Parts: sequence; C-alpha cells; structure tokens
Amino acid sequence: MADDELKEKVKEILAELGVFSGQREITMEEIAILQGQQSGLARIMPEIGQRTWKLFYAAKEGHWDLANFQYSEITELMELGAYARPKHEDALNQFMAEDWPSVGEAIKSKDFEAFESAFHKAIEQANAYHELKDRPYIRWQLPSTPPDDLELKPRGGSK
Repeated sequence: MADDELKEKVKEILAELGVFSGQREITMEEIAILQGQQSGLARIMPEIGQRTWKLFYAAKEGHWDLANFQYSEITELMELGAYARPKHEDALNQFMAEDWPSVGEAIKSKDFEAFESAFHKAIEQANAYHELKDRPYIRWQLPSTPPDDLELKPRGGSK
C-alpha cells in the first residue's frame, strides 16, 4: 500500500473512531465539527464576564459557597479557552497561574477585604492582557449593581 493510500485509510478509520464523551458516543469527525464551531474566545468570555460579576457580589454578600462555585466555573472556562485557542494559551495560563489564585485564596479564607483587593488586581491584569493581545477595545468593568437573577444572600449555614 502506498503512503498516500495508507494516509487515506488511517483518516477513514479515525473519522469513524468513536469515543465516549461522558454524555454520549462521539466520532472524531464530530469532534472536529464541534471544534470548528467554537468561535475563539468570543463565546466563552461573555460567560466569564457574567460569572465574574456574580462572583464579586456573592463575595460582597458573604455568600462564599456561591462565590467559590463561580470561581471554579470561571477557572474551568479559562482552561477551556486555553485549550480551544492555543494562540491564547500562554497568556491565559499565565493569568491563571499568577493573577487568579489570590482570588481563590481570599474566597477560601472568607476575607472580603483580601478578596476585593485580589479581584480588582485580577481584573486590571485581565484588561492588560486584552491590550497585549491587540484587543484594547475590550475592557471589562464590574457593573455597579448586583445581578438580579440570583439570590446573593447566603441561606442557612452556607456562609
């Protein structure tokens, strides 16, 4: 079998190869289609912004369980962004290693003063990365009012 024929045969086999995603069987071809539909960070970053907004106001209300949940979800979204868009991987990983952990530490210690300082520093750095990545027109800012779609006050023993 010639090299070109072998390559084509391998492509055919891989296209039909299925893996379990944790939810369903999915082929390599379907994975490629899904990857192509992900339009950069344009889909992920708005959700990060919404969760960041909720994170701040949950912490401000002392709802540390909700703050920690939002922090974890933001972390996962940033990791997804780094994986999905390799050209931004280094910057996202650097932000996650250098600027983001202090926010999580303040949440764990339930210290709003430390949280607020770490949060604003992280936002400053995130906006600096936008500049670095030739997106100076993207400047996230914390809305002046809390989101109204979630109860931000802790219930029961969740403080």
